[in-house]
Amino acid sequence: MRITFPFPAAARRAALALLLALAPLPGASDPDNGGREPVLLPEADQPAWNAIGRVNVAGLRRRGMCTGTLIAPDLVLTAAHCLYGADGRPARPEDVHFVAGWRQGDFKAHRIGDQVRIDPDFVNDESPVPERIAYDTGILVLSEPIDAEEIAALPPAVMPETQVPLALIGYRQDRPHALSLQPHCEITHRSAVAAVGGGFVGLDCPVISGASGAPVLWQSPAGWRVVAVVSASVSGSGGVRTLAPLADAARRSVGLSN
Repeated sequence: MRITFPFPAAARRAALALLLALAPLPGASDPDNGGREPVLLPEADQPAWNAIGRVNVAGLRRRGMCTGTLIAPDLVLTAAHCLYGADGRPARPEDVHFVAGWRQGDFKAHRIGDQVRIDPDFVNDESPVPERIAYDTGILVLSEPIDAEEIAALPPAVMPETQVPLALIGYRQDRPHALSLQPHCEITHRSAVAAVGGGFVGLDCPVISGASGAPVLWQSPAGWRVVAVVSASVSGSGGVRTLAPLADAARRSVGLSN
């Protein structure tokens, strides 16, 4: 087995012994079943998901791409490892660009960062072992808010304790100019602290480079909500393909109120 951040500049190996902790939940589904492999989001559906965009980090020797979600007019939630520069330090806010609703060269809004806020417990130079995944969250504070009339934000919410259908929507390295959809993902692992509002979950949907920071979405009674953030991919046997820290805990960990 292997865990990697699905982002080329930050991909690292993890030890097999640490992966043994990722035991699937009883009754977890086969990860090869339909709805778990990504399909291109239909163009007609794009307007409903314009809050999801590309997070681009530019630098002298690096240009990286992840996915991010507008969770408030001036806040973008993504993975912490997406917000680092080539020197291993947090990127300068002005080097981080959020391009909302990016599709084939068109976009709904573009903002640069004003602040980069990373979970204080995240360590960028460590392998992406399960103990670190829970802290792989970051928020880009935008230099200018995006008006709600322009793009409706997708707020974070607490992950339901029961098994509910989840979806992944994000960009991929093999098709970086349009969103990909995985509509039928299931939780196959919950970390020990997830039950008390923190930690991470394992999902049966596979991801590849570019998907880091993509939202894990739940259709709540109040509408779609972000309940987790794609952090790392898992290869090998077993029912866990993606690891995702919980979004509600991530928002609190970087000093933002609910």
